[in-house]
Amino acid sequence: MLSEWVANLDGERYDLEGRVMVQRCANSVLKQEYDTLLGVRQESEEQLQKEVENQREMIEDLLKKKVLDAENQNQLNDRRKQDKLAREIKKALRKTLSIDVGFAPASCAASQEPSNVDISGTQECERPVTRASRSQSMMSLGSSKIVGAIKDIFDFRKPRTFSSSNDDHYPPVPVCVRCCLPKIALCNKEAHGSEVNAVKFSPNSRTVATGGADRVVKIWDIVGGMLQVSQTLEGSSSGITSIEFDPSGFHILAASYDGAVHLWKLDGKSNDSLTGHSAKVTAAKFKMALYRAVSGSLDRTVKEWDLQKAACIRSIPAFSYCSDVVCSDFFMISSHYDKKIRFWDSRSTGCIRELTLEEKITSLDMNQDQTQLLSCSRDDALNLIDLRTSHIRQVFRAEGFKCGCDWSKAIFSPDGSYTVAGSADGTIFIWNANTGALERSLNGQHNAPVNAVTWSASGDYLVSVDRGKKAVLWSEY
Repeated sequence: MLSEWVANLDGERYDLEGRVMVQRCANSVLKQEYDTLLGVRQESEEQLQKEVENQREMIEDLLKKKVLDAENQNQLNDRRKQDKLAREIKKALRKTLSIDVGFAPASCAASQEPSNVDISGTQECERPVTRASRSQSMMSLGSSKIVGAIKDIFDFRKPRTFSSSNDDHYPPVPVCVRCCLPKIALCNKEAHGSEVNAVKFSPNSRTVATGGADRVVKIWDIVGGMLQVSQTLEGSSSGITSIEFDPSGFHILAASYDGAVHLWKLDGKSNDSLTGHSAKVTAAKFKMALYRAVSGSLDRTVKEWDLQKAACIRSIPAFSYCSDVVCSDFFMISSHYDKKIRFWDSRSTGCIRELTLEEKITSLDMNQDQTQLLSCSRDDALNLIDLRTSHIRQVFRAEGFKCGCDWSKAIFSPDGSYTVAGSADGTIFIWNANTGALERSLNGQHNAPVNAVTWSASGDYLVSVDRGKKAVLWSEY
C-alpha cells in the first residue's frame, strides 16, 4: 500500500513538473512579447516627445511671427497715418484763401492829398480788388496763419474744409480724454411699451436713441439731467435689436426681428429698408467708408450693404448664428453662437482668422484706436482681446455678474479706460480695463435684466436699458 501511495505521489509530482515547464515556456514567450511591446512603447514615446517638441517650436515660431507681423503692421499703420497727415497738411497749405488786397498806387495817393484837382467820378483812381494766387495767399498769411491752418487739422470740432468732396471716409470723431465714473441716477423712466433691447448715444453726446420690442426707435434729448423724447422713428414691422448712429450723427441704422435693416435720416425725410436676410437681424453697424454698412443675422450670414443703392453688395456665409458685428477700416469682425469670433477682410473672400472662447458670445465692441476688442459671453465673462496678437489680455468677472440673455451688450468707455456691462439682476458693473479690477457697481434702479448700455462720447453720461421697459441716465454728479 505504501509503495502504491508513493508511486502515485511521484506520478503527480512528474505531472506538476511538466505543467510548470509548460507554464515557464508560456511565460517566456509572454515575456518576449512584453519586452518587444515595451521597446515599441519606448520608441513611440520618444517619437511623441520629438513631435511635441517640434510642435512647441512651431508654435513659438508662429507666435514670434505673429508678434513680428503685428509690429510690422503697426509700423505700416503709423506710416500710413503719417502719410495721410502729410497729405492733409499739404492740402491745407495748398488751399486757396480769399484775401482782399487793396493797392494804392502812388498816383492815386497823390490824388488823395489836398489839392485843387477835381476828384469826381470821372477822376476816380479806384483799382479793382484782386484775388491773390495760391502761393501769394500763403505768403501773405505769415507764419502765424500757417500754424493756425495746421491746427485746424487737429480740431475735430471744425469741419474738415481741406478735404475734397470725393473723400470716401467719415472724418475722425472727437476723442474723449477722460471719462467720469457714473454713480448717480439722474433719470429713470419707462422708455418703451415693451422691453428695451438697444441704446446708443449720438456723437454729439446730447442725444441718445433707444429701440425696443414695440417696433419703434425713440430719440431722446438730455435736458437738465432728464431724458426728453424728441422724435419717434417708425417703419419696422418687428422689434428692434440694435441701434447705431453714423459718425455725422444724422443717420440711424437699426437691426430688426423682421429680417431687415432700417436706415433713418433724422430730419424725417427718408426711411430705407435693407432686405435680404432670411432670419432675425441681430446687429447692424456703419463702416468708416461712406455709404457702407455691415449686418449679422441668425440666418448664418454677414452682409455688406451699399446705403446709396439700398442693396446688398456682399453676403458671407458665417457658419453659425451671428450675435454681433463691429467694423474697422478694412476688417469686419463677427461673434457667433458656436463660441467663435471670426475676422473678415473687406478686400478678400473667406474668414482670415478665428478665435474660440469658452461659451456663446453675445456682443462685441472695439476701442477708439481699433487695437482692442471686447466680447461678452454666456459664461458670465468679458474678454479683452489684443487685435494685434489675437491674445486675450484681460478677463473681467465679478461676484453677482451674470449675462442676462443671448444679446446682452458690453462696451468700452470712450477713452478705453473702462469696460461696462449690465447684469441679469439689474446691476451695472464697471471694470478697469488695465487692471481688470471692478471699479464700481450701480444698482437700485433696474428691476429686470439689463440688455444694453451706452456711454456718451464726452464721457459724462451713461444710459442703461432693461427688459422691464426702463431707461436710466447715470452721471458722476
